[in-house]
Amino acid sequence: MMFFWFLFLIPLVFWMMRSDTGERHGSMNRAGYSYPPAVGGPDPLDIVRQRLARGEITTSEYEVIRRALG
Repeated sequence: MMFFWFLFLIPLVFWMMRSDTGERHGSMNRAGYSYPPAVGGPDPLDIVRQRLARGEITTSEYEVIRRALG
């Protein structure tokens, strides 16, 4: 009976340790290093304009995306 509890408690302890990584410190990779949340970055509309200029999307697709982004 003691062996049963041992098999139950050990995985539970490991699960509790891993679940406490949380999003409070940004995202965590497998090694446990924390990366800060992304701030700033390129404007989504600028990205869509560049894709239109490169010919990756059509003008009708551009209009749909532009309306969706606001």
